[in-house]
Amino acid sequence: MKPKLTLRQIYGNHAVYTPRTPYSDNPWMMDDPHKLDALTSREVAIADIPVLVHRATQTAKAQELHQLAGIPWVEQPYSYETQEEYIAQVQAWCEEGKTIVCQYIHDIEHMSRDCYWMDAEKFNELNTKAYIDHLIDSKFVPSRLNVETYRLSDAIKNWQPPVVLKPGDDSPTSGGYGVIICQNKNELTDGLRQFRMTGTESVIIEELLQTKDNYSCQFVYSEELGIQFLGASQQITDDNGIYEGNIIIDKVPKKVIEVGRHIMERGVAEGFVGVAGFDLIVTEAGDVQAIDLNFRQNGSTSMLMFHDALGKPINKFASYVAQSPLQNESFYQTIKKFITQGVLFPLSFYDGDYFPESVESRFVGIWYADTLEKIETYERELLY
Repeated sequence: MKPKLTLRQIYGNHAVYTPRTPYSDNPWMMDDPHKLDALTSREVAIADIPVLVHRATQTAKAQELHQLAGIPWVEQPYSYETQEEYIAQVQAWCEEGKTIVCQYIHDIEHMSRDCYWMDAEKFNELNTKAYIDHLIDSKFVPSRLNVETYRLSDAIKNWQPPVVLKPGDDSPTSGGYGVIICQNKNELTDGLRQFRMTGTESVIIEELLQTKDNYSCQFVYSEELGIQFLGASQQITDDNGIYEGNIIIDKVPKKVIEVGRHIMERGVAEGFVGVAGFDLIVTEAGDVQAIDLNFRQNGSTSMLMFHDALGKPINKFASYVAQSPLQNESFYQTIKKFITQGVLFPLSFYDGDYFPESVESRFVGIWYADTLEKIETYERELLY
């Protein structure tokens, strides 16, 4: 059970990796600390380099799930439990001259700009919502306007809902947070109020596309590997655009891959190295439009890496949480059952019973089966 590529092959033998969202004040990042900490071991199975993980992901229960799946357990040499421990470890890596790969730029006092595996400012710039207009051909971008917040009242008069609002400054975003879908004028007024309250310097007003399919199209690049297409999956989002997972179910349209490669080539030309995934919409008219560029590991990256090894046509990447701390054990036993059954591949288990006052356990994994209907049946049992 081996991935298509490892982070070591992409970032080099001397790299270390921290997937944790930085401890900084950003209104467009998910603010659930347990969910963020649970995700720190999501890429361990594809890493082959040290990963800075939360200790609740390294318990005996997590080891047991890997053993049941036939995956070697790789105990991580670096772990943290508190914000202070996390920052101290990142700073120690910097002092030791480590090459640090991360998901988001950190505050400069927490992580020096010369510790990153590529130019830090360019990495952040590529991941901002506004930079898409500078990076790729306009024919692949929805109609949009980036306007200073103080000019919003006048600018919005030329737009009619439905529209999408996004931060237009250099603040990174994650998982659909910071994207506000406005179906009518009341929602538009509320959305603009939210941006003004956060002090965002500029706001992107973008047309809401009539969507047929929503793909995460992923590529990797290093000097040794060149640009390689990793794969693509259909994205699951709720009505507010919040990310909920991915499914591999059909062949990816050739045009989607071509647009994704165009974006990756532009990013590489500006100095990007690593894994990148682009949110590409196929409209009802058949056009391919880029609505978000993620020059970093994506939620479904591990699923694409393991797709061939899992040997089933349908994969679903998703994360789950126990209904309450009292349900942690039954939640864990149900996960064990499906792993033993050979339909669920574990990536991360966050043991809620690790803490003095128990919290809900969390699990991140990949379903694999012959049909989506089978996966949905298994999923209902896990959730209810």
